[in-house]
Order: sequence, then C-alpha cells, then structure tokens
Amino acid sequence: MKKLIIITIFLIYSNSFLFAQTNDLQVTYIANEGFMLKTKSHKILIDALFTDGYGYFACPTKDVIEKILSASAPFDGVSLCFLTHYHKDHSDSKLIFDYLSKFPSVKLVTTKPALTFIDGEQFRFIKLKKQFCEITPETNRSIMQTIDGVTVKVLGLKHMSFYEDGIDIEEYMKNIGFYINLDGIRVFHSGDTKMDNLKDYIAKNGTWKDPVDVAFVYYELLNDGKPALEYLKKTLNPQYIVVMHVPPSLHEELSVKLEQLKQFFPNLILFKNSIDSQTILVDKQ
Repeated sequence: MKKLIIITIFLIYSNSFLFAQTNDLQVTYIANEGFMLKTKSHKILIDALFTDGYGYFACPTKDVIEKILSASAPFDGVSLCFLTHYHKDHSDSKLIFDYLSKFPSVKLVTTKPALTFIDGEQFRFIKLKKQFCEITPETNRSIMQTIDGVTVKVLGLKHMSFYEDGIDIEEYMKNIGFYINLDGIRVFHSGDTKMDNLKDYIAKNGTWKDPVDVAFVYYELLNDGKPALEYLKKTLNPQYIVVMHVPPSLHEELSVKLEQLKQFFPNLILFKNSIDSQTILVDKQ
C-alpha cells in the first residue's frame, strides 16, 4: 500500500511537471528598441546596431557596440539579426555592414526598403545578399517564414505618423513588427507603431489568434493608461509586457506610471541601462 502511494505521488508530480513547465527567455537590453533574446537553443538581436538617438533617444554604449561587433559574451553565438526599420535610432548601416561581414553565418531579417537604404549608404553591401532574409509585407498584411528553425511572422504595422503642413513626414518609412517563436516562447515586437496602427492591423486581419508570451511594445501604446493596457490584454493577451523606446528624459515619469498600471497587470517591465538583463520565466501550460 505504501509503495502504491509513493508511485501515485510520483505520477502526479511528473504530470504536473509535464503540463506546467516554465521556459527561460533571457532579455538583454541594448538601447531604445534594441534587445538580445536568448532561449535554450537560439540567440537573436533586434534593432541592436545603432549609435544615433537623434539627441533624444537612448543609444548603446561604446562598450556594448564593441562587444556585439566582436561577438564577446553575452553577444556570442547570435544567429539572426532583426531590423524593424532603418531610422538611425534603430539602424546604423555601417555597423550592420561590418557585423554581417564579420559573421557570415548571421542572417539579417528585414524589409526591402531597409536593405535598399543600407545598400545605398554602404557600397558593396549587396555582396552579402546570401545573408539577407528580405520579408516585406504590405501595410496591415503579414508574411510567415521559417528561418534556421525559427518561425517568424512579419507584420506590416504602419510607422507612427508625424504631420507637418498637413503632410505625414513618415509616410514612406516602412515599419514592421515581428512575431517570433523561439523554442516555443512566442515574442511580439511592435517596432515604431502607435495604438491606432495596431488597432487598424487587427481590424483588417480579424481576431488576434497568435499566443503571445512576451510583448515588446512602443511606450506610446500605453499613452491612454489603463484602457490601453486592457486592450493589449484583451487582444495580445501576453504574460509579460516589455515597454521600450522610452526617451531618457521621460524614464522617471513613465516608471511612476507603470508602477500604477502594475495594479492591473503586474508583469510590466521597463529597462533603463544598456546591457541590463532579466530572465523571464514563461509559463507553458
């Protein structure tokens, strides 16, 4: 009888372990919307290679850039480099050219406009085209592709608008978001988009059906506070939200706001310093 009880307890414990596992996602903040994401068998960069914040946004430190370019820990073993768009607070064409040249096994996932822009600034960039994964969805459309074992959905999320004299000066800037599956951990990265653009995308594509474990969102998506947070919970339904692209001058103010919003969604994360890192435990039911 005692032996039967022990076996039963073991089986209950084993089943609970199988059906309620946690997977680790190590998030290393680089600056602005730049991150390195690491799972058990993948390591990727998103919007990581840049040095210009237009005098307003955060930039990686010189030491961090040197570590990325030399593949020094923790930036060793990167296989994919993602780029949402080619604004200089996300992308430095020379750094990208140098990085891909040094590491021919790394692939760059971005749009044709971004590749065209980099090629225009860096003569002979096209010679690295074997490393290009060009995916260019139309606005409010998506394209799915598997790259080196990583399933990626690229979302045509319109870049936020800025109007001068009735003209949207960002009309021609092609922004994309990413929905990436890394060892079963589902990550969403919005790029530079605002709530109206995200709502427009969802309205034109029906109910959001892709499970999101960790959502990386542009900070202005939370401008409306609790209603905006409730919308993200209702649509994306993430386990965690990482708030990004926060200008250093607004960091303290937004930190206070997020502390208030944590009453309704505790798993809000805001990084401050370049190379700060946090391991997120994703519950996989």
